[in-house]
Amino acid sequence: MGRRWHVWFGAAAVVLGVTLGGMIGSGHIRSYDVWWHLQLGQDIIRTGDIALYDQYSHTAAGNFRPPQQWLFEVMQAAGYSIGQNEALVWLRMILAALALGLLAVLLVCRRSSYLLTVVVLVLVAAASMPNLTCRPHLMMPLLLLVLLSLLDGSTSRPWLKWLVPLLFVLWANTHASFTLGLAIVGFWMAHRALGSRDRLAEGLRFSAPGLVEGASLLLACVAACVLNPARLKLMLYSLDYLPGGAHAWATRVVQEWQAPTLASLEMAAMTLILIGGALVVLLRIRQVSLFELLLAGLMVMMGLRWGRAAMPAAIVMAWVVAPVLSEWVRGVSPGLMGWRRGSEDEPERLLPVALAVVMLVGVLAISRPVVAKRALNENLFPVAAADWIDSHDLAGNMYNPYHWGGYLIHRLYPRHRVFMDGRVDMYGKEVFKDWLTIRETREGWEQVAERYNVQWGIVQPGVPLAVAVRSSANWKVMYEDAEAVVFVRGEEGQ
Repeated sequence: MGRRWHVWFGAAAVVLGVTLGGMIGSGHIRSYDVWWHLQLGQDIIRTGDIALYDQYSHTAAGNFRPPQQWLFEVMQAAGYSIGQNEALVWLRMILAALALGLLAVLLVCRRSSYLLTVVVLVLVAAASMPNLTCRPHLMMPLLLLVLLSLLDGSTSRPWLKWLVPLLFVLWANTHASFTLGLAIVGFWMAHRALGSRDRLAEGLRFSAPGLVEGASLLLACVAACVLNPARLKLMLYSLDYLPGGAHAWATRVVQEWQAPTLASLEMAAMTLILIGGALVVLLRIRQVSLFELLLAGLMVMMGLRWGRAAMPAAIVMAWVVAPVLSEWVRGVSPGLMGWRRGSEDEPERLLPVALAVVMLVGVLAISRPVVAKRALNENLFPVAAADWIDSHDLAGNMYNPYHWGGYLIHRLYPRHRVFMDGRVDMYGKEVFKDWLTIRETREGWEQVAERYNVQWGIVQPGVPLAVAVRSSANWKVMYEDAEAVVFVRGEEGQ
């Protein structure tokens, strides 16, 4: 088996990554918040103005909220204008395919074994699938991988690191995770300042030139992040999500910020990547660099703390661990498990069969429809109820479920403005508390609704508020189907 097989095996890994990414990105639109992102993008295209203040609600109108992902929202809205709901799915598929495809390229270039590379790609795809939505955080894994490739490649080609600030100009206008990127550049600075050793086994030694180099790059990246419509306010706003920040409370009430249940079958792949990867790094700690050690620790913390971090944490952890594990298994099976790019050993003849089996099993296990017959899952959204509201003259302020806020913005703005939507940080604790009081029909809920001049609302059938308005003389149900109940104040329904 000649060395030409390096090309074939590497290409097969990349094709597998692209295929798996397309598969996990396919299927129905499941995210509730995609719709207010879409509306923002449509309004930017329509008006040419990037708004810094809320215009979609009646409870937080005029509140400051920086356009953290305006560039992605414009891209999404442009696609929607061409292909409607299906375009949102295709965008998700393309970005997921690019991320896993790039991961495959980087793993091969980092001399991970071909067999471990395809196994890792399958695990990363499985770990990413439960939390993959049509939202701006789709950019996060791709941007993280580009950052890592530039920093890693700068060891042999120093000029590459000066492309990193350009990346941050894009990042700061695409997704709020640019602050995570700055932390990673900070890790790289520490790595350079302590001698830039490839492995901890070589020891650490302070390097003044390395510190200057790393600090200069970090400052350039911070400056690049200010090149956004909100300038420095965007960075300060994003940092407020950290523990102790003004918006930290929101991370405790929004489901996607909650810790994942790693013991569940759905999260088995994520558990294996995080826990197994951490064990590999700890057991082989002398064979990793300081940068890789810090990066692995951050990814484990993120993956265990926030469900929304599943895909980026899995991808970056794979970038760190796969080469380390490949080096380890090379001593056990150099021609099968450990055979990789540039290997001097002859590959075992069983390797093509093993690769083919793993790839086939992975594709079958993760197989999903490329585009569902209906891109929009109408059972998740009040489609018919929104049609009814749009065709009737409902006056006054609305009450709505938190998770339907984005969809109702997309369907009913500017005629109607929502009470609450996924931008919970912008609304603040008091509005969220009042929204919850009405939702759960706690004591004084009608007085709270009156204070916000709520004249009508939409809720799911069976929730406490739906039950309460049926038995109250102050409210009247005007429309009902399997997904939603629309009610108005009694005098409005006469």
